[in-house]
Amino acid sequence: MDGREYERRVADYLRSHGYHRVSLTRDSGDYGVDIVCSRHRHKYAVQCKFYAKPVGVSAVQQVVGGMAYYECDRAMVVTNSTFTRQASELAEKNDVILLDGIRPNLKLRRTLLILFVLMAGVLMLFTDYVIYAGIFLAIYIILVACMLYLRHKAIQVHYSDHGEE
Repeated sequence: MDGREYERRVADYLRSHGYHRVSLTRDSGDYGVDIVCSRHRHKYAVQCKFYAKPVGVSAVQQVVGGMAYYECDRAMVVTNSTFTRQASELAEKNDVILLDGIRPNLKLRRTLLILFVLMAGVLMLFTDYVIYAGIFLAIYIILVACMLYLRHKAIQVHYSDHGEE
């Protein structure tokens, strides 16, 4: 995956997490902003970094610089990696949201895993293991519910840390 493809996937990720008017900026000369989007009456400038190493302070500087050009009141840097201590400190001083470990292709992996587990459960129904099928299905439902609950809580905590609802 290249940087532009990562930007498209992050845009989809943002749409699926309640952001609207999500649009990608042009490839070059974007003033340090890859995506512009809105949520809760705020307009966000988003910088995406598809890196193998931790993202440094320059990404935060770029998105802060690009906020004015795109008339945004919030800024965010999204990466599949992590952030350096300096980047985190500068982001905190400038009220920039940092999202790390965002790998949108994990959604596909999770879907395939769920399908695999569900197929295994269905196979149990039609074999000699019918007794275990009910237990298996109950455990599966509980695990999916826990996953969804924890994901929801993590997003809630993230936004409450930044003064949003």
